[in-house]
Amino acid sequence: MPRKKTDERIREVRQEIWQRRKKRIRIILAIVATAIVFYGVVNLKRFLTSLLWNIKTFKVKEVLITPYSARPLITGLLEIETGRNLLFLDIDALREQIIKIREVENCIIRKVYPSTLEIEVVLRKPWIILENGKDIFFVDRAGKILSTPEISENLLRVQGINVKHNSIETQEMWKLEVLKEIEKWYNFYNLQKYFNLGSIRIIKPTEIILNSTDTGKGFILNTNISERFDKLKTVLKELEKNSTEWEYIDLRFQHPYVKHLQKRDER
Repeated sequence: MPRKKTDERIREVRQEIWQRRKKRIRIILAIVATAIVFYGVVNLKRFLTSLLWNIKTFKVKEVLITPYSARPLITGLLEIETGRNLLFLDIDALREQIIKIREVENCIIRKVYPSTLEIEVVLRKPWIILENGKDIFFVDRAGKILSTPEISENLLRVQGINVKHNSIETQEMWKLEVLKEIEKWYNFYNLQKYFNLGSIRIIKPTEIILNSTDTGKGFILNTNISERFDKLKTVLKELEKNSTEWEYIDLRFQHPYVKHLQKRDER
């Protein structure tokens, strides 16, 4: 009886040892199989890359840039050349390079297979002429300093904003928001009917001076633009109705102050 139990125990131990060995073998085989698959995938990728890289069908034959005026900015700085493989062209990296150009506001790039690259560029447009001492800067709505445009006669002239490097200083950005508010409410109240806004000087939030282009007349206001322009329109209507000549209007008070134009014989 004990002999029989001993034999059974030996068989159980041998079976357990064999199971452990099979488990190790399966693990080793799985690792080997994974390595073989990985090696095959890597080499297949290299093979396909090498194969596709040299296929002439996917070589860039045409680069379409819109607007056409943006072409010199891009081709000169990014070395976009005919003959590059469209499949492997990193358009995200290309876009990052393009939007670093000072005159570029945004950029969209499309691959048109098999061999065309489309680049749509949004160029920055000068919004104001910033006079800073003897220096003159052309600034867009985002505060970026641009190169001199071909046409600049109709741009608003602004004083009282500091620049740093290629843009408006960060602490001066609130002044751009003031200018946008002036533009917005000037158009909303149709004030161009009464005067052509030509220049703005921002001294401080409580002292902003506007001057007319043609008459030289001026206005003084603070940053509460909407309310001040509403009052200004009422005042201008009344002055026009009474044919009253004036020099400037101070809108910083509850009741705007009008400086009347003195006649020569009264002086």
